[in-house]
Amino acid sequence: MPEQTESPTDSAAPIARSYLAWALAATVLCFLPLGLIALFFGMRVSTAVAEGRADDAARASRAARRWLVATVVVGLLIYLLLAVTFALLGAFSP
Repeated sequence: MPEQTESPTDSAAPIARSYLAWALAATVLCFLPLGLIALFFGMRVSTAVAEGRADDAARASRAARRWLVATVVVGLLIYLLLAVTFALLGAFSP
């Protein structure tokens, strides 16, 4: 019976998500300053995965997700505040 060797894709630890695409979309559509931080942590995930540092990748993935959520929430609150302000100033009235 031949021996089975473990390949890098067979490892027990799941690969951490980088959230790069979501971070890029949130940066462009929601709130630039926080989105840039989310992009930074997303790139750190990719770097850590490429270097085989699973713990660092998981930590950076959690940070990227937190900053992504913060970007979307702050962006939506700003848009809501602007809509309310414009409505109170009569920008939507005929």
